[in-house]
Amino acid sequence: MQANIHAGEVEGKEAAQMLLRDLTRGPLRPLLDSVVLIVVPIYKHRRQRSIGPQVKRIARGRTVLPSSAATRTGRGLNLNRDYVKMEAPETRGAAALLEAWDPDVFLDLHTTNGSYHGYALTYATGLNPNATPARDFARDRLLPAVRERMRRRHGHGTFWYGNFRNQDPDSLAQGWETYDARPRFGTNWMGLRGKIWSLSEGYSNADFRTRVTADLRFRARGAEPSRRAAGGRARGGSRPPSGIRPTRLTVRSVLAQASQQDVVAEITRPAGEGNGGYARRIRTGVYRTIRMAGLRPFRAGAARGVARGLPAAVAVRRSRRAAFGGQGIGVERLRQPWSGTAERFTVDTLVLQELFEGHRPVEVEGHWGRGRRDHGGGRLVPRAHDQPLGVLAAYLLEPASEDGLATWNLLDRELQRTPRIPSCASVAARGGRRRAAQP
Repeated sequence: MQANIHAGEVEGKEAAQMLLRDLTRGPLRPLLDSVVLIVVPIYKHRRQRSIGPQVKRIARGRTVLPSSAATRTGRGLNLNRDYVKMEAPETRGAAALLEAWDPDVFLDLHTTNGSYHGYALTYATGLNPNATPARDFARDRLLPAVRERMRRRHGHGTFWYGNFRNQDPDSLAQGWETYDARPRFGTNWMGLRGKIWSLSEGYSNADFRTRVTADLRFRARGAEPSRRAAGGRARGGSRPPSGIRPTRLTVRSVLAQASQQDVVAEITRPAGEGNGGYARRIRTGVYRTIRMAGLRPFRAGAARGVARGLPAAVAVRRSRRAAFGGQGIGVERLRQPWSGTAERFTVDTLVLQELFEGHRPVEVEGHWGRGRRDHGGGRLVPRAHDQPLGVLAAYLLEPASEDGLATWNLLDRELQRTPRIPSCASVAARGGRRRAAQP
C-alpha cells in the first residue's frame, strides 16, 4: 500500500497509518495470520513542507487544489507519470521494493480535485487493453464487492474514478470519463505486470474526516476479499496468475463505446473557471442521479503478434537500469551466435510530441518485415514468452508502442541513424536455427 505520491493528497497517509493501528492493535489483527502488508505512507517525501498552508486548509475541511510543488519533484517530475522512464529515485526505489517482495495486490491512495459528484471515494484498476486475469478479477469481482460493502456497512457511496466532461447542469449528460491507459501511470504499469491493482481517489470536496474515514474503510473492506484473491500464501493456497505469456500485444489504445450508467452529480453554478471536468464551481448541495454515457473502456487501436524472443542489445545495454534492471524484466545473454528467421522493424515516420518533463516524446510509425537474421554472441535478450513480465517487456520494446522505450527517447540514436531498428528485432516463434543460445 502506498499513499501520498502527490504531496498535497494527504488523506491516504492518514488512512494508511490508521489501518496499521487496526491491524496491530485493533479488530483487523486476525488478518495478519494470512497476509503480509507493506505500507509506504508517504511516497513523495520531498517538498512536503512546501505545502503547509494547503494542509491547514485541508484540516479545516475546505477544498485543496494541489499545486506544482505538491505534484512534482524538484526536477519537475510527476512521480505518477514516471513508471516507464523511471527517472526519479523514488520510482526506482519503489520498483526495487516490489521486485523484492512480489506482492499479489497493490493499493495506491490518491485524492482527486476534479468534478463535483456524490461519492465519498472513487476507485479504478488498470485501464490498459492488454488484459490479465488479475485485472479482470479486480474489475469484475473485487472492486464491485468492496463498493457494496461500503454502501451496506457504512453508508458511503463509491464509484469508478472519473470526471464529468462538462459540469454545466444542462450538459452533465455528456458523460463521465476516466483517465489514461498508458503505463506511465502506476495503476496501468502494475496491471501490465499481471497484479491486482486498486487506485482510490479521496473526494477533496468532502470534509477532511469524511475523506480519511472513507479511505480507511475502503481498504479495510477490501482486505478480506483481497486476501482470498491472493490465495493466502502462508496457507499454501493457489495464487492468481502473476502474468501472461502474450501471443498478441496491444501497442496503442483508443476509447471504446461508452455504456449508459447512473452517476450521482452535484448541481453547481459557475465560478469563473468554466465548465470543464476540473473547473472550480460553486456548490449548491443539491444532488441528482443522471443517466449518462460513462466509463468508456479502452480497446486496442493497434496490435501485433509477439514472437518468443525479443533481442534488444542496444536498448538493454544503454538503458538497462531504467528500462529493464529497474523494471525487474528477466534478460539473458546469448553465449553463442544465433542465426535464423526473424523480424525487423522499419521506421516510416517519426513525430515529435510536445515537451514533457524534459523529453520530446516520439511517436513512431512503421512496419515489421521478416527475413534472415544473425546475432553475434553477447546479445542481451529479454524473452516475451518465458517470464511473467512478458507483456511488459514486449510493450516497452515495441517501437510503435504509445508508451515504450522509443516514446521516451531511449532509442533516439537508433531512430536517427537508420530507418531500421535491429535492436528491436523479434526472433520468430518458429523456423530459423538456434546455435547454443545459453543464458
